[in-house]
Amino acid sequence: MERIEEVLSNFRNPPPGYGIIHWWILSGEVYERRISEELDEIRNLGISSVLIAAGHGVNPRYLSEEWFKMIKFAVREARARNMLVWLADEGGYPSGFAGDVFKLKYPDLRMKALIIGEKINVQGGQKVDFLVPEKTIGALAVNTANGNSMPLDISSGRINWVAPEGHWQIWLVQQSFCTSPTRYVHHPTGAKDTTFPLCDYLNPKAVSVFLSEVHEKYKRYIGSEFGRVVLGFFGDEPDYSIPGIPWTENIFEEFKKIKGYDVQPFIPLFFSKVIPEEAVRAKADYWDVWSKIFSETFFRLQFEWCEKNNLLYTVHLNHEDDMRLLIRSEGDFFRCMRYVHVPAIDVIWRQIWMDKTADFPKLASSVAHIYGRRFVLSESFAVYGTGLSLEQAKWVIDHQFVRGINLILTSIFMPKHLNNPQSIYFNKLIQYAKRASFLLCLGQPSAQIALYYPTRELWMGNDDADKKVWSIVRQLLENQRDFDFVDEESLLAVLKIEGGALRNLSGQVYKTIIIPPINVLSRKLLERLKDFARSGGQVIFLGFKSPMIIDDSFMRVESRKEDFNWFICLPDEEINSHLLEILPEPDVSLDRFLPMVKYLHSRWHDIDIYFFFNEGEEKIRCKATVEGKGSVQIWDAELGQNISLEGRQIASNKVNFLLELEPYETKFILVGPSMPKAESQRTLLEPLGTLLDLSEDWTIEIDGKKYTSSNLKYWSELGYPSYSGAVIYRKEFRLPLKEIPEDTRIFLECKNVYYSARAWLNNIYLGERAWRPFRWDLTKALRPNVNFLEIEVRNTPAAAFAGDPATLEKLKEESKRGGYLAIFLKFDIEMLPSGLLPPVKIVVYREIRE
Repeated sequence: MERIEEVLSNFRNPPPGYGIIHWWILSGEVYERRISEELDEIRNLGISSVLIAAGHGVNPRYLSEEWFKMIKFAVREARARNMLVWLADEGGYPSGFAGDVFKLKYPDLRMKALIIGEKINVQGGQKVDFLVPEKTIGALAVNTANGNSMPLDISSGRINWVAPEGHWQIWLVQQSFCTSPTRYVHHPTGAKDTTFPLCDYLNPKAVSVFLSEVHEKYKRYIGSEFGRVVLGFFGDEPDYSIPGIPWTENIFEEFKKIKGYDVQPFIPLFFSKVIPEEAVRAKADYWDVWSKIFSETFFRLQFEWCEKNNLLYTVHLNHEDDMRLLIRSEGDFFRCMRYVHVPAIDVIWRQIWMDKTADFPKLASSVAHIYGRRFVLSESFAVYGTGLSLEQAKWVIDHQFVRGINLILTSIFMPKHLNNPQSIYFNKLIQYAKRASFLLCLGQPSAQIALYYPTRELWMGNDDADKKVWSIVRQLLENQRDFDFVDEESLLAVLKIEGGALRNLSGQVYKTIIIPPINVLSRKLLERLKDFARSGGQVIFLGFKSPMIIDDSFMRVESRKEDFNWFICLPDEEINSHLLEILPEPDVSLDRFLPMVKYLHSRWHDIDIYFFFNEGEEKIRCKATVEGKGSVQIWDAELGQNISLEGRQIASNKVNFLLELEPYETKFILVGPSMPKAESQRTLLEPLGTLLDLSEDWTIEIDGKKYTSSNLKYWSELGYPSYSGAVIYRKEFRLPLKEIPEDTRIFLECKNVYYSARAWLNNIYLGERAWRPFRWDLTKALRPNVNFLEIEVRNTPAAAFAGDPATLEKLKEESKRGGYLAIFLKFDIEMLPSGLLPPVKIVVYREIRE
């Protein structure tokens, strides 16, 4: 067993593999010296893991012999630097087209779909009689005025039909090669289109070819490093973003074997604007079948290949932020993630931001907990804009960390290519993320509540069910009641009923399962919930209305009336005070409602690890009661220190302490009987008031020129709208030290810094701040007479990119043509304001030692 002292040592200096994984995209000419230099740069930032990916126009060509030789050299160089390597499984995205392989070598194994192949206009009263084209599996007559439709009989190989009154179209539903758009690194224009098709995700032969053309070739060159330097393969949003329905050659036979009926007559109705009830059920069955094949074929074959070769498989899907879209393109999030060693999500386009509710990281972390996976990854910050500040980046990372993510894949920390003024502070955030990641990977998750995600509802077209689930999620988290999502398959086949609880493969136990408002429930799941309730578990239905009970097919609905007296039925669809009272005793209780405080709890042997995050802009000080016993410490992930905190044991397994969180601040709180010796004791600061307001009369040095300003302004108001870099603010002041009470500390506080700062007083360096609070301790540097203050403020690259008015107008015009510029330009415009603004104050605090 690892000792807590060893854990503390590793926390201070985490081993390779934690925190940030640099997405190392090799574009253009790649040669050995470049590889060595870039690895040095990455390592010097403090990053110890890279994901090697081919970039646009890479030379040597992706998947060529020269490419693999270059990868072999890169892996050898990484090993020499004690770095770890992940490999992207594709030369672009989505995963599964192996460059140009399926286009050129295996055209018969390309992705397939059922699509509307032809549309034939027919007027009311007109008779049509024609042979249906080859590969037509059905036909639909659609009234173009109202969208009403009717299937047409093609069993004879012909359509013989007289159109009723009105204007109609005959839609021919046909089998076709149809791929999601791909972006290939050797596409002549770099476009994302259908030029380079994906493999047939539902065909084991096609997936085996993908593995042989990609994974096996990597193995040939660097297989000796698998499980040592090379950790695994990364897949990027495999999905069916197609104008049709996923299909493969034997799916109708497989469907009949599973569901017991022929689905083909219903297929045309799946394309109808208004789908009859029976066809809705058939469509739900079809989604059940193809999503299962998708999971067992595309994901499972890669998962098993990686396991066999001592590697990990990580992949994120498409649309995790909107499950309604994900269900349409990937069928079932939980099925896909079942065969993934490192469940993952994708965070792009500011999907996670301060003004949004975005709890979808809980999806991936829940799957990890269910299946006993240690790591949970987020690909983050694509199309977040060039002007992303480190405070914003940290907030987005912390937002995900507190929801169970513990690895971040990104490329935002490479200053050489961006000329980013913030780059001198990159290491500060990287070190923080490594320490936080290390602790977050430690121990057993502790949430006691399971929340059922009703995938079946979305298969039935009930998108409102998704909205209701996320409302429940928001309210649980705002009340500090952590949970994990569970799905039907994990409830039936993975979670074990033990003494009134459901135990997952992480060893975590759920004492309660919450069922959100649903309209359909399978007989198998119903019986499983009954068994759980009989064992002493708590089953709570919210917004309960007697659901439709089905067996293995949505077509077979039970007619008998079900007795629902074995669970707790609450008419409200949302969380209320009564529900909070009957849930399991909370492991975290705050002395008042603080919805902006989120937490995560894990248990390592006899030590409870709590991660708190203040997502809001106001400072919080409250009494917190947490589960655990023993002494209490803060483990500071920013500084790598452990600090004693005064805690009071109020019950055999409850500890009470004062929780203090600055805006956007996180804290690790550890409770246990065998804590290591603390480096120091927490000091609380009680504000006594402002000693001096320094908001006026500064000397400002910008771009080599000096100005005197009566008040603090944005740099654009000083005539520098497009300046990105550092600006020095200087000021002299006098402070009546004799009038300051003893046992106090004097601080400089800057309320509005855009976007990072470091300070000196009387030529004594006070430190840097890349995120809030922008506060510096002046106590030891103050002089009794004149004091000389210097503050360096740095903005982001946004001003250089879009600050010049003429340049901005050109960019706006260019953005109208679409592409990513149209998305991130609006983000960079938000980041144009730069500088130091009032108030700037010197504040006195009384020091209170616990």
